[in-house]
Amino acid sequence: MFHFILLLIGLGLAHAATTTQPDHRTPRAQTRASTCTPLAGGNGSIDDVPAIQSAIASCASGTIVIPTGTTYYINSAFSFAGCSGCAFQIEGTLKVASDTDYWGGRQAIFLMSGINGANIFSLTGSGVIDGNGQNAYDLFATDSTYKRPTLFYITNSKNVVIQNLRFKNAPNVFHSVTGGSTNIDYTDITLSAVSKSSNAPKNTDGWDIGTSTYVTITRAKVTNDDDCVAFKSGCNYATVTDITCVGSHGISVGSLGKTNTDTVQNVLVSDATMINSTKAAGIKLYPGGPNHGTAAVSNVTFQNVVVQNCDYAFQVQSCYGETASYCTSYPSTAQLSGLIAKGFSGTTSSKYAPTVANINCPAAGSCGLTMASMSVKPPSGSATYLCATTPDTLGVTCKSGASG
Repeated sequence: MFHFILLLIGLGLAHAATTTQPDHRTPRAQTRASTCTPLAGGNGSIDDVPAIQSAIASCASGTIVIPTGTTYYINSAFSFAGCSGCAFQIEGTLKVASDTDYWGGRQAIFLMSGINGANIFSLTGSGVIDGNGQNAYDLFATDSTYKRPTLFYITNSKNVVIQNLRFKNAPNVFHSVTGGSTNIDYTDITLSAVSKSSNAPKNTDGWDIGTSTYVTITRAKVTNDDDCVAFKSGCNYATVTDITCVGSHGISVGSLGKTNTDTVQNVLVSDATMINSTKAAGIKLYPGGPNHGTAAVSNVTFQNVVVQNCDYAFQVQSCYGETASYCTSYPSTAQLSGLIAKGFSGTTSSKYAPTVANINCPAAGSCGLTMASMSVKPPSGSATYLCATTPDTLGVTCKSGASG
């Protein structure tokens, strides 16, 4: 009888956090509801975060459903704490409050910290996470000290799948993976940051992949105003396949070596279509000297990249963030090894024509870079590759004059 009473109490608590009767078909349902649908407040003045987090607590290993046609308002920081192998199914919309006073200085809007096992997904493809970043774009245009949060921040987590979702108008970076996270998988993802004013949606990187292992991005489309994907210090074993980037700063390793010894290794980017980007792909390295650190980049491959109206198809910058005179005095000491750029095709913009690549390797470091099957062309004439401190085995015909 005692156990029966406890069971009734447990089921009553689970039901109180949801609008649907918990499913009792699995053994786990004796202590946890297997499906929970939080009750939406119905308007932007009501913060729906407490209701959603209550549903996560009730369905920690079950499914939390955000139903089609329903908007939930995210007026406070959202944590996935309590999720233990949970499925978070989004068919409706999670809309972030535009309150710049509240969000200023916060690290993240959606935080996944210390989670082992989570599936964030939409079955229909209708699920949206709306960062509602317009107010942040406008404020940052007049106050560059304003600190904006990352939309979705994963740290110290593993075995996370995010799939078939749309993310829009992040106030800052869309996705960050760091803190030793491992086995993080993004599939069928659309990211779009579009300003309604003349103020650009700055710093809206699609992904910043930092200290982590085995991060994969498969079938993604990104429209933004900064790096499409950035491989940051500590990134190891990252794979990006079948991605389209529009209006970005390209797919980048870095920036690295600003103040520390930064490392990036074992990265594969394959089958990328780059449209209207400042560069399709490349590496950003700070110079040396008393103001900066250094970097080691190894085993990075960019392959099968289609270039459509990008200013450069490929770029190596070893004077990032400093003047040419500073870099002459304090050249980069970065060590680059096992870098491959191959199978680039398409046409660059007219901005630097006929130059299609600017390869400024570290003058006081090493540049283990090879290029092959590079058929990218300028809008007219023959392609030119500007080079500095490049190896004899580079694989393309160089012309002096690389910078940046």
